[in-house]
Amino acid sequence: MTVPSADKTIAVTSKPSAATRIATRRSLAVSRARAASEALAELGVEVKVIGSLANGRFGQSSDIDFLVLECPRHLKYGIEGIVEDCLQGFRFDVIYFDDIPPHKRDRFSKEAVCARHLR
Repeated sequence: MTVPSADKTIAVTSKPSAATRIATRRSLAVSRARAASEALAELGVEVKVIGSLANGRFGQSSDIDFLVLECPRHLKYGIEGIVEDCLQGFRFDVIYFDDIPPHKRDRFSKEAVCARHLR
């Protein structure tokens, strides 16, 4: 939109709506979660996405949650640097399936989504 002024025309840009900002942030989060999942898969780590990104409630202050199902022993607790590099500034959590109390594992498994299937 342009606004006429006494001596010139001034361009006015509108700020994206909150919904647009969240959709853009979610799209970027999906892309980076996929990159992290692929990088980990190349190392033999099986990981899925859980939480708000997996269940469609991802918002402006959401982080990205990963559930590690299988991980070579020598990499356990050492993959966070890889995830951090791939996510480029997104906050994240890495949860190891075998660290979850047995009575809670079913709930985590049911909500876990392969990063390739995120929309």
